[in-house]
This record gives sequence, C-alpha cells and structure tokens, in this order.
Amino acid sequence: MEFTDLLPRIVAELERDGRLHTVLLYGSRADGSANQGSDYDIAAFGTVPQMTRDTRRIDGEYLDLFLYPDSVLHEPFDAHLSLRGAKILRQRGEEASHFLDRLEALHAAGPEALPEDELQARRDWAHKMAARIQRGDVEGDYRRAWLLMALLEDYFVLRGLWYEGPKKALRWLARHDGESRQAFELALKPNAGNEAIEKLVLSVAGPLRGSAME
Repeated sequence: MEFTDLLPRIVAELERDGRLHTVLLYGSRADGSANQGSDYDIAAFGTVPQMTRDTRRIDGEYLDLFLYPDSVLHEPFDAHLSLRGAKILRQRGEEASHFLDRLEALHAAGPEALPEDELQARRDWAHKMAARIQRGDVEGDYRRAWLLMALLEDYFVLRGLWYEGPKKALRWLARHDGESRQAFELALKPNAGNEAIEKLVLSVAGPLRGSAME
C-alpha cells in the first residue's frame, strides 16, 4: 500500500466528520500499481442519506472520494466490485472486513449471463462498426473511437467475465491472453490502421457471421 503525506490528511479530515465510521483505500494506491497522476481512490461509509462524490485536487493530487450510506456495507452489488481488495483504513467493528468478504463472494459467483442474442448482437455490432470506420469521415472517426472504447469491455462480457476497468483488464489479458493483449496494444496506437482494428475485432468477437436468406 502506498502511503504519502496526503493520505493521513485525507483520513484525518474524514474522521472529523462524525457521520463516518469506515474508510477504505482502493484502486492503484492500494494494490501497488499507482503511478504519477494516480487518484486517491477512497470509499467512506456512514449515516449519509445517499451516495455523494468528491473529486477535489489537493496539492496537485487528485482525490476521488465516494461517501456511501451504511446500507451499502451490508448489501453490496456489482457497482461496488471496484472496491474489492481495498485496504481498511478505519472501520466500525468488523463491518469493513465482512463487506470485503461479501465482495469476494460476489466476484466469485461471476456476472449474470446475457442472453445469447444480445451476445451475438455485440459481436455483429463490432464488425459493423469496423466496416463503417473505413469511410474516413468525421463520423467514421467517431465510430473508430467508440469501437475501441467498447471492445475491451465486450471482450470480458462475451466470455462471461467481470470487466473491472481498463487497468485491471489489460493486466488480466497480459497474464491470460497475450495474443489479444497485443491486438489491443496495436489497435490502440494513435496511428493504428484499419487492419489492426479489424484484427482486434476478430480477436474479441470472432469471425463475422453470415446466413442465407430463403
């Protein structure tokens, strides 16, 4: 876990808020992958009526703080999986420990499977977008950016896996599917050509489906 002079100041400020009793550090500063410009990703829990977010910049560093109602500690859902593996900075009793155990169980159960027609629609959409970007006009360029953004998440959705954001996703690919990882690396280059993007679409979605009309 990466501690700096700023983190104790943030925690001290949260401790002065009498509503809050549990504080977690998550993301890159918790798992050791932080680099220059990494946020301080913090989740705090207490008697607040609804989730709120604070994204201040402090001494040149970015804070990304979520304040959650107590109820989230007891009933986390998919949107909270980003907190998995968090470091406990403060907790009431064992509530944070039990919360993290619940997140692990939720993650182990896997995401809810999409219907096959929806999965196929995503595959077909990727090929359709790859064809449309070849126009080279402003709409085609927009679709190029859209496609590249969508493909990383779709890689995981199409395989029944959790998508946990780009950093974790690309690390997972490096460990488990080096060929697809390389396809992403080449297609995401600013000067990548259509051929690299088409190879990435094949890697994510498989070959284009075709059928005869009767």
